[in-house]
Amino acid sequence: MPHHPAPDTLALTRQVLASALRGMALGAALVLLWVGWRFIGGAPADDRPPHVRVSDVTPGAYKWTDAPLPPPGVSAAEAGRYKLLVLRDGAGTAHAFYLPATDGLATVPSGSNALSPGVPCADFAPDFRTQDIACRQSSAGFEFATRHRWALNGQPLTPGVPVLTAAPGGEEAGDWVWPVPGH
Repeated sequence: MPHHPAPDTLALTRQVLASALRGMALGAALVLLWVGWRFIGGAPADDRPPHVRVSDVTPGAYKWTDAPLPPPGVSAAEAGRYKLLVLRDGAGTAHAFYLPATDGLATVPSGSNALSPGVPCADFAPDFRTQDIACRQSSAGFEFATRHRWALNGQPLTPGVPVLTAAPGGEEAGDWVWPVPGH
């Protein structure tokens, strides 16, 4: 004859199981609420100062990027007229310069101000072999643009050419970091 648990024991087991299931459901609901709250709140605020990643620029390499802040003296509304040239010289030192842009491409600065609208150039870039920054391929009618040259530190190599406008700040932990006013 098989042994069956007493009715009171069976009821007690059911109560314990029901309580355990309610506890697990409550725990799952709390976890979902916590995850949902974090999701609804959005991404955490980035309280770091304005910055651009430069750790991907190896010695003897460069990249063009958008700057998080406009050049000094330029309104935020005009910030899109500029690109940021980030280069790392052979010694590993990072440099960042603002350059005027047209249609998203950097142009050769013209006039006495390096931030004034530039001369069209199909290939404005540093050359680490010749240690300069220059226009390598000018647009038709603008051949004189290939004569404007700068050292990798932004200083002019061509007489009468303005110094390139360096981005304020410097490299910190793989980022070019702009200074925070008042700090």
